[in-house]
Amino acid sequence: MRRKLSISEVVRRVLNNHPSLLDCIKLGVVNYSSLARVIVNEVKELGNFNEVSVNAVKMSIVRFSESLKSKKLIEDIIKELISRSTVELQTDLKLITLRRETLITKLNELMHILMRARFFQLTQGTKTFTLVVSEDVCNDVLRLFDKDVIEDIVNDQSAIILISPKEIISVPGVISYITSLLSWYGVNITQIISCYVDTILVLNRSDALKAYSLIEELILQLRRVRT
Repeated sequence: MRRKLSISEVVRRVLNNHPSLLDCIKLGVVNYSSLARVIVNEVKELGNFNEVSVNAVKMSIVRFSESLKSKKLIEDIIKELISRSTVELQTDLKLITLRRETLITKLNELMHILMRARFFQLTQGTKTFTLVVSEDVCNDVLRLFDKDVIEDIVNDQSAIILISPKEIISVPGVISYITSLLSWYGVNITQIISCYVDTILVLNRSDALKAYSLIEELILQLRRVRT
């Protein structure tokens, strides 16, 4: 029999489902009583409670806000790390997804082509490989494979490359911080790739300049704060 969740546990889950509320709590700009009244029905429904008092929800929010203080310290580390990062833009890319077994049989030939590419990334999934490749070698890549083994092709893509200090490997939340910014401004990400200190965000060409400007401005703002 599954254990019934406490009010505090349910409140934590509700708040974690609303990143914007978490940000306000971290900044200390939330009226706990008002917030409790806003989420009390959601808490009642999620926890399957017969009754939940606003005061009980408020006390749970207060306790949860205390636990967020340590996360605020992590956020400061994230900001400092991003401020020491740089950003690059690659355009005229295509995403090609192929069946795993097919690509493996053509791997040597494929590598000879990709060595000439202006840009490429190869990512392995459970049943497929996805290539992010520049248009200059795209036709050569496609000629290697029959059409029936190509699962998907996404045209008109670009890549934002965030080049960070080595600490990004051990600091949680950096990618989330960046993607939350882009999501807020309506930028959709086709694919995210991590390669050592490089974070590669593949997105539609129409969003590329907007995304690049947002990340560049974020880096510059955080640098100004540091100085």
